[in-house]
Order: sequence, then structure tokens, then C-alpha cells
Amino acid sequence: MPSIGRLKRYARLLSPPIRITVSSAGGNEYQELNAGSVASWSPSPPASYDDYPPPNTSYPPSASLMTPSNHFADASGLVWLELKICNRTVFGVGFPKLIPRSKWDWGRRAYTQRKRRCTRRCTRRQYIVFVAILMLLAVVVPVTVLLHMRHVREVNASKIWGFGLTGVDENGFPLWFNFKPLKFNFGGIKELVPKNENIPEYPLPKDAVDVPATTTYAHASPTEFHAYPDYTSQPYLQEYRGNYVPCRSFIDGEILDASNPLVKAYNGIPFRKPNAVLGSASVLGLDETVCFERNALLMPYGFGENPDVEPRKDWKNSSSISFANVDWGKLQEECVARNKDRFDPSPAVATGLIPSWKLLFEGAKAKRGDSTANYHSRTAVVLRGWDGFRFLPDDIINLRRLITEVSLLSGGEYQVHLIIDVKNLEIPFYADETVYRGIIETIVPKEFRGIVELSNEVMMSAVYPSAPYHDSYRSMFMPLQMFSQKHPEYDFIWEWELDMRLIGDHYHFMEKLAEWAKKQPRRELWERSTRHYIPAVHGTWEEYILPAGFKPIEPPKPPTSSAEEDDYEWGVGEEADLITLLPMFDPAGGSWTLRNECGGYDQSGETVPRRAAIVTASRLSKGLLWRMHEENAKRRHACASEMWPATACLHHGLKAVYAPHPIWFEKDWGNMSFVESVFNGGTKGQTTKESVFGVNEHNFSGTTWFFNAKWARTLYRRWLGYEGSGGGRQADEEHGNMCLNGVLLHPIKTMRP
Repeated sequence: MPSIGRLKRYARLLSPPIRITVSSAGGNEYQELNAGSVASWSPSPPASYDDYPPPNTSYPPSASLMTPSNHFADASGLVWLELKICNRTVFGVGFPKLIPRSKWDWGRRAYTQRKRRCTRRCTRRQYIVFVAILMLLAVVVPVTVLLHMRHVREVNASKIWGFGLTGVDENGFPLWFNFKPLKFNFGGIKELVPKNENIPEYPLPKDAVDVPATTTYAHASPTEFHAYPDYTSQPYLQEYRGNYVPCRSFIDGEILDASNPLVKAYNGIPFRKPNAVLGSASVLGLDETVCFERNALLMPYGFGENPDVEPRKDWKNSSSISFANVDWGKLQEECVARNKDRFDPSPAVATGLIPSWKLLFEGAKAKRGDSTANYHSRTAVVLRGWDGFRFLPDDIINLRRLITEVSLLSGGEYQVHLIIDVKNLEIPFYADETVYRGIIETIVPKEFRGIVELSNEVMMSAVYPSAPYHDSYRSMFMPLQMFSQKHPEYDFIWEWELDMRLIGDHYHFMEKLAEWAKKQPRRELWERSTRHYIPAVHGTWEEYILPAGFKPIEPPKPPTSSAEEDDYEWGVGEEADLITLLPMFDPAGGSWTLRNECGGYDQSGETVPRRAAIVTASRLSKGLLWRMHEENAKRRHACASEMWPATACLHHGLKAVYAPHPIWFEKDWGNMSFVESVFNGGTKGQTTKESVFGVNEHNFSGTTWFFNAKWARTLYRRWLGYEGSGGGRQADEEHGNMCLNGVLLHPIKTMRP
């Protein structure tokens, strides 16, 4: 805006009267005036600007015509504006002095005066408008916030909980969060009843009646738990070559004999003990008529109330034992040597501490089928750890127990190994045995150093240079494949974990799963293995049939022209190449995070036929491991760890079995059909949006087996007698030490009192 126009605009805002005066003779366009030189003049406009200045008036006026203005006590802030037209002065206006914008004062005074007038005129109207706006905001804002929150829940719930799926409410929140915990999951040895007389709290049988609390309990006394076959019986001697020879114990001068096991169990189970919801002990042949208490199971290996007190010789805690000079690796090797006539001597055993990392592209192919008929097969139990793992007393006790139960008492049928993943890739331990031993001595307790082998990503990259990935997260089975190449004497390898805990006997568990898997026919085996077996819904295993319209999985070709011609005989008696502990599902199109992690194939990872089983704990045959090795090394094929074994079985037509081991629930899920809809929600073995694998994995949180089964840790702490979660000395005094059926728990990490 031009300066003249701006001055006129602000002149109109000044309070009347505006004093019109005649300029001094200076001739300047702007000139400051003092109070004594300002003449009063009426603000009424003249009839015409041509009549200005008034007639008979000289210019400039004489001093006698100028009188001080009473309206301008201080005119120091005024300037004079003189308007000229055709070089003729028309009029002059007394106006506030022009000063820099940062120091304007006249504008603020004008604004204050205007605001004062507006306040007097508009207070009532402003008040009404203000109240109306407040009332409108009081209604609109809460409604808008609620609608926005609802929209956010609808959009984000599917990312967190699987909004709109089975097992969640209308807001996408898991229903099982609000289920009531079962009351009788933590029963003790003071309230045992025979298994066949127990009425489980859940799932409650249809014809069950409530049982009074005055039920007569069984006598609580532990007995020996016999998990091993009669090695001296005639049927056993006819089936297997060689004689069983007892092995040397970890106790100096003692011999471990399978006929006198260390494991002791209580006959019966706690009153109203719930049944397993998923899987079944009886189907697998596991003993479900007994329960295991902590002292009877762990005392021989150093478990006690005070960890500083030396452990005792037997479960009665009668004499002390020292593990300072125990070498579990040496004990296992001696045990195998004692029983060498029982095992096939033909496989060459690699020698030396560090294996040869020569690429085995031209290596021997693994034999299909069983090992020599007269020889007993051998199985390695390989535990995985890393260089940051710290062995706590609970880890040490359970590792001692595992070695004793599966290796020493079986006469070397099993052998336990420990593979440590070294995360520091700058340490060249594979080139120097001194460095190799130094790392082991730093990480592993002395008694277990004889069973350790080291591995890292650099070694896997050297052996499988063309594989798409070599890290331990997505390539967990690469070290196991190399282990099998180095140890061809093992027909099978159990992939075990340091954070797994078995309440029960390890040999009993592993043997029963292997025997059951061997009996399974191939017909519809892949289809059955994609689903959870729920006894309360499906009935007996023989009655367990597939749902209508279940699409069969094509490979491999059966020996008959149609599936109906096979009377479930094909594959019976054939050892399983893969035994998993959860169903093998089709991840295509689902929400599981690693569903497309397959590389090296002609087609993309989204289209490769594949299967997956969550939690890598499983039993793998030598034939499967050697095929996986070839796929990685020669064909450059690879999938994420939890997909790799099952996918290799699918591609090569190998026998893969899901073993439905018993899984207990923390809470009462009510109707069993609801359990079926949640845990078998996927259709045709796929993890569609209804499947429990993916966004719905939270449903496993209150179970005993999954990678995030939080209740497993709580249950184990209660079983150990630790304080918290309702356990401890007070609970033990009331119910007796907690007694559990044989159950596999995972994950159990950093267990401290």
C-alpha cells in the first residue's frame, strides 16, 4: 500500500477532533510541529478544497492566528502532512510521527481504543458465540476421537492380533486373555489318584460327574521308572546283534545298568489334573499313569534346596557326589566302545578335533532305508548354543540328566553333542586348535568340554558359498548337515535346544516317538501332519479322519494306482526321515513372517512348494541331512530354518511325521469345538488368515510348547518349588511337591530361584 494511502487509513482511526493546521514556511513535505505552533481548526470539511485555505487568510499565517491546542498536551509525536496539487498546497494534517515499525506506538494506541469500543459493543454477542462453540466442541471432539480410535483399532488390530479372525473379539483382542485359569494344574504328591479314576478338570468328559474333595488319595511313594527294553530277553537278542554291556557311571566305581535306572516316578496323578488338549501321550505310547516330582527326577544330578551344598549320590540324598573330575565326552566314548558289537562298524568316523571343510560335492550318497538289520541304529542328540550362553545350575543339571538317560544307560544307542555358534567372526578358530580349545574352555563348563564342537557363519559360507544365506537364524541346519557329514556313524540326529525341558525320561520320550512314527502309513500322512490332533474332538487316532474335501498332497507317487487301493500299508515299518513336534503347514499365502524365505529356485519364494514346522526341535535321518547338504551346496537351494527339513522331505518324497506329543493348557477354553476352530483354522494345510501360525500365534502363549509359550516357564518354576506365581514352600506344605505328567516344555531360559 502506498505511504499516503497508509497514512490516510490510520488517520481515520484517530479520535476526533483532528487538527488541521497550516504548515510553517520551511517548505518540507513533512515537518515536526511543537505544541505552541499548532492552531485549532474545526474538523468539519470545507465546501470545496478549492476554498482552502480560507479567504482573507495569509499564508503562512501570522503568529497572532496561532493558538496552542488544548487537545495536544504533547505534540512531540506528531508530523505534518502537506498535500500539494499542481504545486499548490491544499491542506496539511497533524499526524503521529512516523517511526520505525519496531517502535510504532500510535498503531498500538489506535488498536487499544478500537478494542475498547468493540468490547463495549460486542461482549454479549461474543459470550453467546463462545458458549455455543464450547458446546459444539464438547460434542464433536469426543465423537471424533472415538471414531478415530475405532478406525485405528480396525486398521492396526490385524497387524497385531489378526483382527476379525477366529479366537479374537470384535476389537481384535484375543479371547483367551479373559479365560479363567484352571485350578488343578499344580497338584502335588499329597493328592495323587490313579489315572483311570481321575476325572480331569478340563476337557471334562461328557459323562463325568463332579468328584468330592474327600477322594482317597494314592500312597505317595516313588518307584523306579523303567524306560529301557529288557536287553537280556530272547526277543531282543533275536532282533539285534551283540550283547548289552552296562557303562561306567559318573560316580567313581559305579556302573549304570538299565535294569536299575536313576529316574523314579510316582504312580498316579494329582487330583482333577487336566488332560492334554493338543496331542496325546497314550497315542504315542508314553506312560501317562505316572507323574514326576523334582527331587525324584533331579536329585541324582546335583539338584537340592541349597545350590552351595554338594549334590548327593542317589535320589534319597544320602551321600555327596563331586562332578569336578567328570568328563561326559569320555564317558560316552567308553560306553560306545563297550557296546561296539551292537553297532554297525562300517561308517567311517572322522578323526581330529577340527573337521575337514572340503566341499563334499562328490561325497557318498546317504543310503535309503534302514541300517543293517542285525545292528542297532545310533542317534546323536545335538544341542545348539552360542558363545554368549551362560550355563546356570539348572542347565547343567538337565544336561547331566540328558546324557545319563539317553547315552550311558542305553549302552551308547544315543550320544549327546553340543555345537556352539561363535558370533565373533574375527576369531579364526577353525585354523588353530589352540584357539579352538581356548574358546571352548572360556564358554563351556569343564565337565562338558569333551562333547563340544564349534561353528560360525564363516565356516558355513566356505562350505555353502552359493547358498543365499548362512546366518544362524535362517540357516540353523547347516551346522547340523556338516555334523552329519563328519559323523556318518549316526543314522539319526535329534535337533535339541538348551532351553527345552522334559519332565520325564528322555530315552522313553525319544524312543516312543520313533517307534510310533515308524508305524505310520504314508497314505494321507502329509495331510494328517498339517493339523493338530485334539483327542476330545477327533476321538482315537484310528477314528481321526480328515475333513471332507481335503486336497491330497501329490508327491511321492504311491505303489498303487489310487489311494483307495492302499489299505494304509505303504510306509508302515519305514523309519521316518523327519519327526516334528508341531504340525507341518503350508505357509503360502499366510501371515507367518518367514513364509517366502526360499531362495535359489527357478521360481520365486512365493511359488515354491514348501512346508514349515515351528520350533526347529526335530529328529532327522542321515538320508535327509545329506540331501539337504546337497541342495545347499550343489543346487544352491535354501529355505528358512523352520521350513528347510520339511520342504526337503516334500521335494524328495521322504517320510515326514508330526508326532502329537501332549500339550497342556493354562486356561479353560470352554467348548472343544472352539479349540478346534482356533488351532486347526487353516484350510487344506495352509496358513490362511484363519490359521494359528502367523498373527494368531499368541494363542500358544498359555500352553506348554511353542517358541513363545510363556506358561511353560511359569509351570516349570512351580514344579521346581520356586517362590512366586502361587508356588513355594507354602504350596508344597499344603499339596506336597508338585508332580507333573511327562511333558515337554519350551522355552525355559535363565532359570534362577
